[in-house]
Amino acid sequence: MALGAEEAALLVRATARVSAAVFAASLVAAARRLAADDAMDIGAARRADVAAFAAFLAAHTIHFASVLMLAAATSGQNIRDAGGYSATFVVGAAFYAACAAVLRAKLRTAPRWTTVAQRRTEIGTIAVVWVVFFQAYALRLLQSVWFTALAVALAASLAMFAAAAARRRKPQAARVLL
Repeated sequence: MALGAEEAALLVRATARVSAAVFAASLVAAARRLAADDAMDIGAARRADVAAFAAFLAAHTIHFASVLMLAAATSGQNIRDAGGYSATFVVGAAFYAACAAVLRAKLRTAPRWTTVAQRRTEIGTIAVVWVVFFQAYALRLLQSVWFTALAVALAASLAMFAAAAARRRKPQAARVLL
Protein backbone atom coordinates (compact mmCIF):
# COMPACT_ATOMS: atom_id res chain seq x y z
CA MET A 1 0.00 0.00 0.00
CA ALA A 2 1.51 3.31 -1.09
CA LEU A 3 1.50 6.23 1.31
CA GLY A 4 -0.09 9.53 0.45
CA ALA A 5 1.96 12.74 0.47
CA GLU A 6 0.73 13.76 3.94
CA GLU A 7 1.51 10.40 5.51
CA ALA A 8 4.89 10.21 3.82
CA ALA A 9 5.78 13.74 4.95
CA LEU A 10 4.82 12.81 8.51
CA LEU A 11 7.03 9.72 8.27
CA VAL A 12 9.93 11.85 7.00
CA ARG A 13 9.60 14.22 9.97
CA ALA A 14 9.29 11.38 12.49
CA THR A 15 12.28 9.46 11.14
CA ALA A 16 14.39 12.64 11.08
CA ARG A 17 13.61 13.24 14.76
CA VAL A 18 14.40 9.65 15.69
CA SER A 19 17.65 9.85 13.74
CA ALA A 20 18.63 13.08 15.54
CA ALA A 21 17.93 11.51 18.94
CA VAL A 22 19.94 8.39 18.06
CA PHE A 23 22.78 10.61 16.80
CA ALA A 24 22.81 12.44 20.16
CA ALA A 25 22.98 9.07 21.93
CA SER A 26 25.86 8.09 19.65
CA LEU A 27 27.78 11.21 20.68
CA VAL A 28 27.26 10.33 24.34
CA ALA A 29 28.53 6.80 23.70
CA ALA A 30 31.58 8.17 21.87
CA ALA A 31 32.28 10.54 24.79
CA ARG A 32 32.01 7.65 27.23
CA ARG A 33 34.50 5.64 25.19
CA LEU A 34 36.97 8.52 25.08
CA ALA A 35 36.66 8.97 28.84
CA ALA A 36 37.10 5.27 29.66
CA ASP A 37 40.27 4.38 31.52
CA ASP A 38 39.62 1.01 33.13
CA ALA A 39 40.19 -2.03 30.88
CA MET A 40 36.72 -3.39 31.68
CA ASP A 41 35.09 -0.04 30.88
CA ILE A 42 37.03 0.32 27.64
CA GLY A 43 35.62 -2.86 26.09
CA ALA A 44 32.04 -2.05 27.07
CA ALA A 45 32.44 1.55 25.96
CA ARG A 46 33.84 0.46 22.59
CA ARG A 47 30.93 -1.90 21.97
CA ALA A 48 28.43 0.78 23.01
CA ASP A 49 30.10 3.40 20.80
CA VAL A 50 30.10 1.18 17.71
CA ALA A 51 26.54 -0.05 18.39
CA ALA A 52 25.20 3.48 18.89
CA PHE A 53 26.80 4.70 15.67
CA ALA A 54 25.48 1.67 13.78
CA ALA A 55 22.02 2.39 15.20
CA PHE A 56 22.35 5.97 13.92
CA LEU A 57 23.27 4.68 10.45
CA ALA A 58 20.25 2.37 10.51
CA ALA A 59 17.92 5.14 11.70
CA HIS A 60 19.17 7.53 9.05
CA THR A 61 18.88 4.89 6.34
CA ILE A 62 15.23 4.47 7.34
CA HIS A 63 14.89 8.26 7.14
CA PHE A 64 16.37 8.26 3.63
CA ALA A 65 13.93 5.50 2.64
CA SER A 66 11.04 7.59 3.93
CA VAL A 67 12.31 10.53 1.85
CA LEU A 68 12.17 8.24 -1.18
CA MET A 69 8.60 7.27 -0.23
CA LEU A 70 7.73 10.97 -0.11
CA ALA A 71 9.33 11.37 -3.53
CA ALA A 72 7.10 8.58 -4.85
CA ALA A 73 4.04 10.23 -3.29
CA THR A 74 4.88 13.69 -4.70
CA SER A 75 6.18 12.58 -8.09
CA GLY A 76 9.64 13.70 -7.02
CA GLN A 77 8.71 17.28 -6.13
CA ASN A 78 10.42 17.10 -2.71
CA ILE A 79 13.65 15.98 -4.40
CA ARG A 80 13.44 18.65 -7.09
CA ASP A 81 12.83 21.29 -4.40
CA ALA A 82 15.98 20.13 -2.58
CA GLY A 83 18.29 20.55 -5.57
CA GLY A 84 17.36 17.59 -7.74
CA TYR A 85 18.13 13.90 -7.87
CA SER A 86 21.83 14.29 -8.70
CA ALA A 87 22.51 16.58 -5.75
CA THR A 88 20.46 14.37 -3.44
CA PHE A 89 22.34 11.23 -4.43
CA VAL A 90 25.73 12.99 -4.17
CA VAL A 91 24.89 14.15 -0.64
CA GLY A 92 23.68 10.64 0.28
CA ALA A 93 26.83 9.03 -1.12
CA ALA A 94 29.04 11.53 0.70
CA PHE A 95 27.12 10.87 3.93
CA TYR A 96 27.65 7.11 3.69
CA ALA A 97 31.30 7.45 2.67
CA ALA A 98 32.01 9.73 5.61
CA CYS A 99 30.10 7.47 8.00
CA ALA A 100 32.05 4.45 6.73
CA ALA A 101 35.28 6.30 7.58
CA VAL A 102 33.94 7.14 11.05
CA LEU A 103 32.84 3.56 11.61
CA ARG A 104 36.29 2.34 10.58
CA ALA A 105 37.86 4.72 13.12
CA LYS A 106 35.40 3.54 15.79
CA LEU A 107 36.23 -0.11 15.11
CA ARG A 108 39.75 0.43 16.37
CA THR A 109 40.56 -1.71 19.39
CA ALA A 110 42.06 1.18 21.35
CA PRO A 111 39.66 3.30 23.41
CA ARG A 112 40.96 6.48 21.79
CA TRP A 113 42.32 7.45 18.41
CA THR A 114 45.65 5.89 17.51
CA THR A 115 46.41 8.34 14.70
CA VAL A 116 45.74 11.99 13.98
CA ALA A 117 43.90 10.93 10.81
CA GLN A 118 41.40 8.85 12.83
CA ARG A 119 40.81 11.79 15.16
CA ARG A 120 40.29 14.26 12.31
CA THR A 121 38.00 11.90 10.41
CA GLU A 122 35.75 11.15 13.36
CA ILE A 123 35.62 14.69 14.76
CA GLY A 124 35.25 16.35 11.35
CA THR A 125 32.48 14.07 10.13
CA ILE A 126 30.63 14.21 13.42
CA ALA A 127 30.87 18.01 13.39
CA VAL A 128 29.34 18.26 9.91
CA VAL A 129 26.51 15.85 10.72
CA TRP A 130 25.91 17.64 14.03
CA VAL A 131 25.66 21.05 12.31
CA VAL A 132 23.12 19.69 9.82
CA PHE A 133 20.95 18.27 12.59
CA PHE A 134 21.39 21.15 15.03
CA GLN A 135 20.51 23.92 12.59
CA ALA A 136 17.37 22.05 11.58
CA TYR A 137 16.09 22.11 15.17
CA ALA A 138 17.74 25.20 16.68
CA LEU A 139 16.34 27.49 13.99
CA ARG A 140 12.83 26.37 14.99
CA LEU A 141 13.21 26.28 18.77
CA LEU A 142 9.89 27.93 19.49
CA GLN A 143 7.84 26.01 16.93
CA SER A 144 7.65 22.80 18.91
CA VAL A 145 8.75 21.23 22.17
CA TRP A 146 10.31 18.48 20.01
CA PHE A 147 12.55 20.99 18.25
CA THR A 148 13.61 22.49 21.58
CA ALA A 149 14.25 19.10 23.18
CA LEU A 150 16.26 17.84 20.21
CA ALA A 151 18.31 21.05 19.96
CA VAL A 152 19.13 20.84 23.68
CA ALA A 153 19.95 17.11 23.45
CA LEU A 154 22.20 17.70 20.45
CA ALA A 155 23.98 20.62 22.13
CA ALA A 156 24.50 18.69 25.37
CA SER A 157 25.75 15.56 23.60
CA LEU A 158 28.19 17.58 21.49
CA ALA A 159 29.46 19.31 24.64
CA MET A 160 30.08 15.91 26.25
CA PHE A 161 31.85 14.61 23.14
CA ALA A 162 33.94 17.78 22.72
CA ALA A 163 35.00 17.74 26.39
CA ALA A 164 36.06 14.09 26.18
CA ALA A 165 37.87 14.68 22.87
CA ALA A 166 39.70 17.72 24.26
CA ARG A 167 40.99 15.65 27.18
CA ARG A 168 42.33 13.12 24.67
CA ARG A 169 43.88 15.60 22.27
CA LYS A 170 46.98 13.55 21.41
CA PRO A 171 46.45 10.21 19.69
CA GLN A 172 47.16 7.23 21.91
CA ALA A 173 50.33 6.25 20.01
CA ALA A 174 51.80 9.74 20.50
CA ARG A 175 51.08 9.68 24.25
CA VAL A 176 52.91 6.36 24.63
CA LEU A 177 56.07 7.86 23.12
CA LEU A 178 56.13 10.78 25.57
